[in-house]
Amino acid sequence: MSLDQSSADPAGATVYPVEFPAAGGPQLSATRAPLKRFYDVSMTVSVELGRAAMPIGELLHLSEGAVIQLDRVVSQPVDIIAQGVRLARGEVVVVDERYAVRITEIESADAQPRSDSPEMVIKK
Repeated sequence: MSLDQSSADPAGATVYPVEFPAAGGPQLSATRAPLKRFYDVSMTVSVELGRAAMPIGELLHLSEGAVIQLDRVVSQPVDIIAQGVRLARGEVVVVDERYAVRITEIESADAQPRSDSPEMVIKK
């Protein structure tokens, strides 16, 4: 049977091949794209202080008061991350009794997603 013919499936419904219009039309360049319409879209931004790797058994035995040593020293900047992409780095400060981050370095616009971010980690 060719693709331009209809057929009946076992349940008795008539099945027709799908037809898509030709792709094309006007293309918007990055400089002409109306980015202002996205200015009010909210994203979750995370600040990563550091990481630690430990066996599951050790993790399960953690209790109140336990201390987990991270892989960063105090003088290293923290990472500011959105959607698995590091946007900037900065230093931890306190503003009105709340933690905050003073940005000290902005990533370049062509930064790639971090290979170790949850969105990018692929387990085999």
